[in-house]
Amino acid sequence: MSELLRDIIEVSAFISGDEEEPLLIVEVEALSASAGWVNIRLDPHIYITPPEDGVQDFDLVGDRPAGNETATTLGDTDPAAIEAEWEGPLDDWVVGVRIHAVNNMIEDEIFDSWIEDEEDVEAA
Repeated sequence: MSELLRDIIEVSAFISGDEEEPLLIVEVEALSASAGWVNIRLDPHIYITPPEDGVQDFDLVGDRPAGNETATTLGDTDPAAIEAEWEGPLDDWVVGVRIHAVNNMIEDEIFDSWIEDEEDVEAA
């Protein structure tokens, strides 16, 4: 069964693809409670109505290592560095992402890279 991971260290969210089919890419560096966690991923929250703040929430989750059922997510074991990435279509209401872990959450704004590209061309 999947559980929230321990701590988020860094979040990076950006836009890729083209203007017709933009992709949202989210990369996370984090710590798990111990080594050996598997199936580490970002699970996006599903909304019926987009949130007013325009922030897409994700849970950073994974599966506890086999035989480590007694260690708690907040445990006293040695933490291990992990990474996770999510890629999917960019909804037009999204202005940022918020990643949730057991001990913290981190937000990152996204920006429209095409607007910056157009400004660079106009400035030249």
